[in-house]
Amino acid sequence: MIRWRQHILPLCASAMLAALSPLASAETRGLVVPAPDTGEPVIEYKGSYALLIGASDYENSAWPDLESVPGELARVASVLQEHGFTVEKHLNPTGQELEYLYEDFLDRYGYDTPNRLVFFYSGHGWTSDKRKRGFLVPIDAPDPNKEKREFRAKALSMTRILAGARDAEANHALYLFDSCFSGTIFKTKAAAPLEPPHISKALGLPVRQFITAGNADEEVPARSTFTPAFVDALLLGHGDLDKDGYVSGTELGLYLQQEVPRHTQQTPQFGKINDYDLSRGDFIFALPKTQTAAAAIPKVDNAVLKAQEQMLDLEFWKTVRASNDPEMLQAYLETFPEGVYAKLAKLMLAKLKASSDKELTTDDI
Repeated sequence: MIRWRQHILPLCASAMLAALSPLASAETRGLVVPAPDTGEPVIEYKGSYALLIGASDYENSAWPDLESVPGELARVASVLQEHGFTVEKHLNPTGQELEYLYEDFLDRYGYDTPNRLVFFYSGHGWTSDKRKRGFLVPIDAPDPNKEKREFRAKALSMTRILAGARDAEANHALYLFDSCFSGTIFKTKAAAPLEPPHISKALGLPVRQFITAGNADEEVPARSTFTPAFVDALLLGHGDLDKDGYVSGTELGLYLQQEVPRHTQQTPQFGKINDYDLSRGDFIFALPKTQTAAAAIPKVDNAVLKAQEQMLDLEFWKTVRASNDPEMLQAYLETFPEGVYAKLAKLMLAKLKASSDKELTTDDI
């Protein structure tokens, strides 16, 4: 299995957020998405909230540990914070804790209509033999093949997830599962769109969107491909398929469905809830160049911004310079094409390429 390229950018995003704290705090107050033709607001988000749950340290041997989950979830938290979300992250919940976290999150944020919500789960998932019910597996869940009743008492069913999604009044909610389930949570009769929707008033209608890492027949790898691809879709703008400055939930699903199978044997599934009133809109992420806070963003001195950019440049370079990794060097050049260390990065990249192109001699062997 080929591991998705892991840029150092998500690690540096937290440093950027700390440096630009006045901007970040302003963005969390709201987001306005204007129509490109008229400039009138299509969607107005007043609050953005994300609940991230990762299960990695399982108690029962039926569920292998997933050691990469904490680090992957940290990168998701970083990129969502950059997009103006208030993020809550929880690791290794028991069955009782998992249910409470989900219900409490909806109680606090799910009943304000202008809010947008993200629920991200990374861990084991399980689908029943008849493929009609999917479950999120907490760390204390037993083997469902041996203790079915006890398992159902611990695991959080997709039926419960969907009930909460229908009951919530927030306009837009996006559910992402780095786990595999059957496609029963989606609109089974609706064909997947061939292209992303244009920004229009229709996108402002209510929606509950779901994206899973694969279907019920596929096994999620111990080291995720889905989660890094999600991070790159937002952080690097790869999910903006129509290049309008926004990543919609539909674009995100299309991008992940195209990209993830290139690196692992799984095909993400995506769609909307099987409920007409909650399937008409589309979740929206605004990329940095188009992200507009509902409240006025305070002015920041240009000298301060330049100093902050130089700091980020240096922190990024410190990590890259000792790696001898061509992909990390290329990531640095893409992020800082005119950076202080751009010339050095190009020289190192050229030397690494020359070294890899050299024919092996008998001494090398």
